[in-house]
Amino acid sequence: MAMKPPRRLMDLRVDATPPGNMNRPPVGEVDDTIQSYDAACDEVDHGVSASVGLTLLAAVMWVSVIGGERIPGLGSLRGASCIVLALLSVYWWHYRRWHVSLMTMVIVGAVGLVSGAAAWQEVVVIDGPCSGNAIVRTDPTWVGNGVGVVLQLRGKRYRVIAHGAPGAHLANRLAGEHVIVKGTCAKTTGPYSRYDRIVHVVGRMTVQSVSEEFSEGSMAIRAANRMRVALHEGVASMPYNLQTLFAGLVIGDDRDQSREMVNQFRASGLSHLCAVSGQNVAYLLAALSPLLRRLRRNSRFIAVLLVLAWFVLLTRAEPSVLRAAVMAGLVAMNAASGNSMNARTILASTVIVLLLIDPMLAWSVGFALSVGATAGLAWLSARLGQIMGHHGMLAATLAAQVGTMPVSFFVFGYVPVISLIANPLALWVAGMVMMVGLPLALLASLLTPLVPLVSWAMAIPVAWVAGVARFCAGASPHGRLNVGLWLCVAGAIWHRWQQTEA
Repeated sequence: MAMKPPRRLMDLRVDATPPGNMNRPPVGEVDDTIQSYDAACDEVDHGVSASVGLTLLAAVMWVSVIGGERIPGLGSLRGASCIVLALLSVYWWHYRRWHVSLMTMVIVGAVGLVSGAAAWQEVVVIDGPCSGNAIVRTDPTWVGNGVGVVLQLRGKRYRVIAHGAPGAHLANRLAGEHVIVKGTCAKTTGPYSRYDRIVHVVGRMTVQSVSEEFSEGSMAIRAANRMRVALHEGVASMPYNLQTLFAGLVIGDDRDQSREMVNQFRASGLSHLCAVSGQNVAYLLAALSPLLRRLRRNSRFIAVLLVLAWFVLLTRAEPSVLRAAVMAGLVAMNAASGNSMNARTILASTVIVLLLIDPMLAWSVGFALSVGATAGLAWLSARLGQIMGHHGMLAATLAAQVGTMPVSFFVFGYVPVISLIANPLALWVAGMVMMVGLPLALLASLLTPLVPLVSWAMAIPVAWVAGVARFCAGASPHGRLNVGLWLCVAGAIWHRWQQTEA
């Protein structure tokens, strides 16, 4: 989920990242996902009406996609409904009619219903012996004594837990690689079948054999996988528990984190740091800004899109990074064309686009948390910042927590108030790791004598983040005390707001 980077880092971003209008002063050219949050509340007339209208459309789309699950017969109409929506969008854009009419909302709702119904249509799955060239769709993880992975065979995804020799062969593979498998396939059943469908897994496979030979996949897949391996090699001298956290902070790879660490980050409200999203994208673009600013506007726009596509591939296209990448792409597109859209409008547009592409995101907890946090930043952070004075980091943390609160409470039943302390303590340090960790680790993997030095240098901030999570998790109040403290926070903000209005 996206969070604001430290203010001093934002002030250092100059020139266009993503690309901006060459006729504007340099400070105005700095335009990325995080900065668009600040611009969100600057526009009042045209901007607010467009933001509210598109936000309503996004909400209608989301709710109707979820409702489409109950009407499976509508799935066959998805293509026609998307064409109607596309024509309506062209008409709307051409005439600049930002007012959202009832007809528009009805059409968007209909498209959402059809898309949701299509997503849950019955899928024909192999039931019996199956074999062939399979694509590894997820990085392998250890599940007890076996290796868990998702394989794609003949266009369908199957969940696999392999033991023995097949498990050993799969354990060495990475997402995107190809192997020859032989086994038995069946439709997914049981309590986790619904979750599997949400992540596009339609069956399970009992693997009997896996080839030792494998294909590394496309050039882009090979490059991404080699970079992930190099990232781990660059900090090989770091203590193992810190290595796993470093990988989570930089590329969202939290597979090897201990259950204790996962629980500590969740209890302290810092679990979002290991979910790659807008924060990572903003730091990546900020780190590349010295190179991007040298390009012409159109070339810079293309370069930004390529960087975003590469980063999505590197981080395994998690829902949160998809949201962040599409938002950053829309910001870059508008800056390159000289148009202006605030973060609220861009977020709503992103939600609509992604739900059209993959309706299953409507049921993704990660996607909902990412959108909620970004919505909190876009709609509340500026106002909370005005109320709270100079406490910008705390205001951003509170805005993000408010945005994610409904989903967090519904899914986890708990929203830790300690996060208001943990985030300001850890966020700026985690941001530094995100910005410099990737290039330093890659450099160390090329110049191996640097591995101990880079590992030591990165271990210090990573250990700080881990320590904050551990301390705040231990100090986190629960039950009525946690609720009472949230009420105190709300009361303090209300009192402060009354003072600013007086």
